[in-house]
Amino acid sequence: MAGDPAEAMSARIALYGYLRALIERRTHDPADDQISRLATERVATGEATLDEATGMVSLLLLAGHETTANMFPLAVIALLQNPAHLDAPRADDSLWPGAVEELLRHLTVIHSGIRRVATEDVELSGVRMRAGDGVVVALQAANRDPSVYPDPDALDVRRDAAGHLAFGHGLHQCLGQSLARAELRLGLSTLFRRLPALRMTALPESLALSASTVHGVRSLPVAWR
Repeated sequence: MAGDPAEAMSARIALYGYLRALIERRTHDPADDQISRLATERVATGEATLDEATGMVSLLLLAGHETTANMFPLAVIALLQNPAHLDAPRADDSLWPGAVEELLRHLTVIHSGIRRVATEDVELSGVRMRAGDGVVVALQAANRDPSVYPDPDALDVRRDAAGHLAFGHGLHQCLGQSLARAELRLGLSTLFRRLPALRMTALPESLALSASTVHGVRSLPVAWR
């Protein structure tokens, strides 16, 4: 389905309908969950419409799952291809948080571009933008800016990757970034601790990419014995 736009759209419409019906039901029959809070505190009070609430829940579901689900196998590939940069955090757990930041910078799985509007006239690299002009920020390009990160195409788990834009910037940063960091740190450290002989059984260039604005692979064949 990932390669069929019509099927993908059909699935998205079905998911939207399911979530809309769920929010509507929770408005009248709440449970102990975030959707019920949204339904009773926002929809029922008129602060948000049913369609607006459905859009919020859909965004949280997709952004909270699809990004990490794609990032994790890409991180595994990157580390298995760079054994020295896997051995370091595997030998010293305190290096995992920094390794995760570097992987986020190095991989930058969001490839759709962040759309913003210039609020005042500004000139960047000789390009003049006026207030009101639309701007698309390519996060993956910014995260490999050689003036910020020396040798930016190289993975270096000891690099200070602070300031990367994998989660966006400013007020519009990803609200789930703390959870994503924890999932990656705990998941990667546990995986490589429990399966020290983990290896890929297919060449990286042979892996099929997912058809999505979130960069990833459809499958990752591995073995550990």
